[in-house]
Formats: sequence, C-alpha cells, structure tokens
Amino acid sequence: MQFFYHKDSGLESITLDSKDAHYLFHVRRFKQGETLLTTNLNDMQLYSYQHEKKNTFKLIGLHTQVTQPKAYAHIILAMIDLKDIYDILPILNALNVASLQLFYADFSQKNRKIDMQKAQRMLQYSCMQCGRMKPLEVAIHKDLESVCKAFPNAIAIDFLESVETFENLTQQERQNIAKNGVIIGCEGGFSHNERNFLHTTQRVYALQTPFILTAHLVSTYIASLCV
Repeated sequence: MQFFYHKDSGLESITLDSKDAHYLFHVRRFKQGETLLTTNLNDMQLYSYQHEKKNTFKLIGLHTQVTQPKAYAHIILAMIDLKDIYDILPILNALNVASLQLFYADFSQKNRKIDMQKAQRMLQYSCMQCGRMKPLEVAIHKDLESVCKAFPNAIAIDFLESVETFENLTQQERQNIAKNGVIIGCEGGFSHNERNFLHTTQRVYALQTPFILTAHLVSTYIASLCV
C-alpha cells in the first residue's frame, strides 16, 4: 500500500468508517499508534496522520505536492459483461489510462448498468496499491454515434486483414492516437451498421495478435501499447 485514501485528508483529524477501519487494521495489518500516509485523490497532496484512538487520526504533517506523469489515453469500450469491466478498471488505472468511456453498442445488452460507486471504490483501492494520485475517469454514452461526437478523432480497432495494424505504428504515434481515443467493440465485434459508420467516419486499425481477443483483453492490450 503506497498510501491510504480518505476523502477528508487534509483536515486536522479524520475518522475511518467501519469498512475502512477493517481494511486498514485487519487486512493491511496497520498497527495502532503508527503514522498513516493519506491522500484525498483530489489535490495531489500526501498527508501524515498519527493514530490516536480507535478509528481516529490526527494530522501531523504535509508532504510536498506530488508530481506524476500526465494521463492521456482514452479507452472507448462497448458495454460488455460487468464483471469484465470491473476486472479491467484497476489494470487500466495502474497503466495510467486517463479515462474509460463506455458506450452501448448494437451487440451490448442494454440492461447492463455499471455501479459507479463500486467502480470508484475499486479505483480508490487501485490507487492505494499503485500510487496513482488522480484515478481513472469513467463515463457512459448511449451509443457509438454519441461517443464519436465526444471523441471525433478517435480511431477504431477492428479485426480485419485489409487495414493497417496498430502495432506497426511507432510508440509515439500510438500515444498521440490514444489521446484522441481508441474505440473497441463488444464480444462479437461491431454490427454491420456500426462497421459501415466507423469505416466512413473514423480511422480503423487491426491487431497483429494470432487469435481473436475478447473485448476486455483488447482494452488492456491497447493500453499497454500506449504507455
């Protein structure tokens, strides 16, 4: 654990709720009376707190403001199984992806609704583990067309043999592309209408992987190529 997240970090004292207390004292085996390094994941500051009694901590010091690499990549992923989305959140966060933009594709199950509170909690734990001070952003769009309006220069990944492969680009080119967004379809790929739309309005790249990857694997693979 690089630091502990608490929304009130920076105040003269903080008090942990029962869940945070259980995680800190029982899961992380924090010893009573020790000093705790915390952040609020908002102001890029680290704060030192001295444990006083039970779940209460007193502020004893402020560390210098932390400088971290700027996050720039935007992964634009069709809504897939929620378990797979929750699985990739901490991975994308640790890879310093700026945002995960979810949209409902033609092949997405429209009744899938991500629990944003659960997602934020997972990202907070991920930040505590990897040391990231500003967590990955998560947003939801109603369909492919609306997400392309929000990211007009995004490229799409499609498993075709007739287009340039993403891996053949230089790392700098991939990073520049990722700033504008990389669109990934759901299981089964894009529908006929979506494919026609993308090949008309966006640049499309294929992948050099020997086999077809699932959508959540493509997301982490693309992110790893762009860091």
